Amino acid sequence: MKGHQPATTAPGPGPAGIDPAALTREQLLGWRCALCGTLLTGDRPLGTVTIAQGPTLTTYPLWACDPNCATEHAWRAALTHAAGCEACRTGECATCQRLLDAYTAAFRQEHEGGAG
Repeated sequence: MKGHQPATTAPGPGPAGIDPAALTREQLLGWRCALCGTLLTGDRPLGTVTIAQGPTLTTYPLWACDPNCATEHAWRAALTHAAGCEACRTGECATCQRLLDAYTAAFRQEHEGGAG
């Protein structure tokens, strides 16, 4: 790579479908849950995200509530989407299916003991 080319990061969501651009400073620094935004008292590692700030890439470890809030977060996201989506009422919404799949995966992980 030539010196004048900007560095790029792989586009896409971080762990658990998190949009790195939507995280607050407190979430990036591990003070608040990366999933629900609440102040962390008990925590568990969630993974990392890399954010480009100009030519600098910074990797942040993400933390989530322990016990697992991923299930509640995923369910809330699915319900919030479905409440205002006409396609969800006909069962033809790909976004809704993706959100429900994320909820199912979080539920399984929580109940199979894979959360920690």
